[in-house]
Amino acid sequence: MALMQINQAYKPYVTTDKRINVFYGGAGSGKSKFVVQKMIIKLLQDKRKCLVIRKVQATIKDSIFMEFITLLGELNILNKCHVNKSDLNITLPNGSSLIFKGLDDKEKIKSISGIDDIIIEEATELTLDDFTQLNLRLRSDKDNLQIHLMFNPVSKANWVYNTFFESNAFGALIVKTTYKDNHFLP
Repeated sequence: MALMQINQAYKPYVTTDKRINVFYGGAGSGKSKFVVQKMIIKLLQDKRKCLVIRKVQATIKDSIFMEFITLLGELNILNKCHVNKSDLNITLPNGSSLIFKGLDDKEKIKSISGIDDIIIEEATELTLDDFTQLNLRLRSDKDNLQIHLMFNPVSKANWVYNTFFESNAFGALIVKTTYKDNHFLP
């Protein structure tokens, strides 16, 4: 396996044990790449099941799904993974799995059991109810169950602002980065 290069700004958060992790910042800040890196590390260390969410299913394949495919290729382990491009699932060599779903059909999410981690890309597209339901689904018997939310700067009218910036009701880890923090940006 090739060595993974992680931006210095994110290194302290590779091993955080906070349940809710919020990564936000402008385009090019590296937040999505970091969360993908962190999850690959976690999934390779222990057999886990990670649900990867966007509001609309059709937007996943060309965004975060490809981010995982690219990183697995860079690590020279993609050829050892089982990738189902039609169902948008990836199984790693140790049996860990990534399931990519949109919330445009919430009923499909309810049937997925044993979720150990959740990644929410563009979290501001979701509703507070969407987030609450996902948080309730994260209840496996594994250690260090986590939800990672990623998004660009948020309007004060969005539920994310009130939930994480005004009250931080969940005691979330909140990390803001900019393109200046991304040392790999061309």
